[in-house]
Amino acid sequence: MVMAALSMKDWASSVILKCICGHTIDDIAAPNEVEHLLVSYRAMERLQDLVDEECGPSGSIDMWPEHWEESGAVDVWKCPICERLYVNPKGKPEDVVIYKIERIGLPDQS
Repeated sequence: MVMAALSMKDWASSVILKCICGHTIDDIAAPNEVEHLLVSYRAMERLQDLVDEECGPSGSIDMWPEHWEESGAVDVWKCPICERLYVNPKGKPEDVVIYKIERIGLPDQS
């Protein structure tokens, strides 16, 4: 896996990730089909509380991306070729967790 920040000023915070399958994925285009948020019901409840807190006094939301982070949503990238999942792809390379499809469909339960 190779990760590198782009050097262009406008894309300074963008990330390019080379998947194990060889496909290059990035977050340059927005919206895109690569970036996903993994949100538990508990995180969704925290998100609603954070938004309610901010909306109460002002009636508007200014800190939307920050609320996702504060609520506990997890950033996940999905390779469109092999469907591997990269959890926390913008974190330190040694902290990125990679999942590969083990099986499609549930095993026979009988």
